Amino acid sequence: MPAHNERREFAKGVIDRAIRKALDSLGRKPRRAFLQMLGELRTRSELLRPGRQIGHVHIDFHDMITQGLLALFEDRKDWIRPVETWEPVGRTTIAMFSSLAHHLLAEYPVPPVLLSAWFQGTDWSARRQQRWFRHAGRGQSLRTAGLPIVMTKRMAHEFCHAPAEFPISFALRWAQVRGLGGSDRLARAVAATRLSEEFTHEEFWTSTFQFFINHPELEFMQIGPAVEFLYNQRCEPRQVLIGDAAAGEVEIEIGPPQPELSLKGWSVASLLRRVEEWHATQRATEPKPTLIRWGHSAIGEFAGQDEQGRAWTIRELLDSNELAAEGRAMDHCVATYTRYCAQHLSTIWSLGIEGAGGRERVVTVEVNPKSREVVQAQAKSNEEPDDDSRLILQRWALQESLKLESCPS
Repeated sequence: MPAHNERREFAKGVIDRAIRKALDSLGRKPRRAFLQMLGELRTRSELLRPGRQIGHVHIDFHDMITQGLLALFEDRKDWIRPVETWEPVGRTTIAMFSSLAHHLLAEYPVPPVLLSAWFQGTDWSARRQQRWFRHAGRGQSLRTAGLPIVMTKRMAHEFCHAPAEFPISFALRWAQVRGLGGSDRLARAVAATRLSEEFTHEEFWTSTFQFFINHPELEFMQIGPAVEFLYNQRCEPRQVLIGDAAAGEVEIEIGPPQPELSLKGWSVASLLRRVEEWHATQRATEPKPTLIRWGHSAIGEFAGQDEQGRAWTIRELLDSNELAAEGRAMDHCVATYTRYCAQHLSTIWSLGIEGAGGRERVVTVEVNPKSREVVQAQAKSNEEPDDDSRLILQRWALQESLKLESCPS
């Protein structure tokens, strides 16, 4: 069988399996209606045609698209137009899906970041985010959509322009910090923490974000550890044992150590001192660490010599141990980016010099894998890269078509 036909058959098999998986979640009557919808889509577009997907046959991708179609189908009582009148727009699968979602449910353009709501399934959390899509599609303000944070006009504006690849909860935190006057890099650092998943104690966190904004001397890699400390002290309940072995021990939940904690009157130095003291205590009692891995990004690594004959390399760090080792060697907190990297929202790279005695780490670099933008580059102890390192970064950026404005630090 010719290679083209083999790829086409493989793509067909992947799509068929994704559809069967979606059908298994439906009853008999809805199953027939969903199949009719899919038949209409295949008639009107290339959205589910194997020939269209030959170069893009990742199983997870087609599961995502099919689950998105299922979520749209489950929302059929709110359709404002029938699927039979849809005129496909867009050259990519995601663009066509967006066109379909807008046709069925929107009278006005919806912020691109909200499209991913349809790929989250049909549980309570996903349905909530899908309501936000419908709300915006009706031309109503995001400020009245029932979002988990109170949005100002500026925050709503930032959210509408959030990069489409951001997870929705990540975009909410990012827009909140941007709306308060924070930089894009600070907003990304905050959103990369647990606060993109938890929306409680908002008054405290708003004042915390304002503290971060008012103290630009706070390094971006210090945001994650600071948030973990503050969350633990002010927000996180504790499990403790009461009683004794003879009478029987009972585990109960009590409040956080400092439920009234405030940053009022604190300096950056006092915050970082408390963070370090807390982390030292945590390290002394923590269990064996878990290794978290992630795959290579689409960005290539670098190897080359400078005018002095030194061999430079730029390597992608691909697990939590590598991030921890980089952080220890470079005296900064890059290990806190583990969650960010595991979610493919960031990539971390080590720029160094290869020698007979081993590799000398020189600069740690963060690159956004979607926009291919060099977000920050830090030498040891968060110092700025030297001129030699900057030249290597420029060569790598040229090689991999990365966006490198001066050399962020």
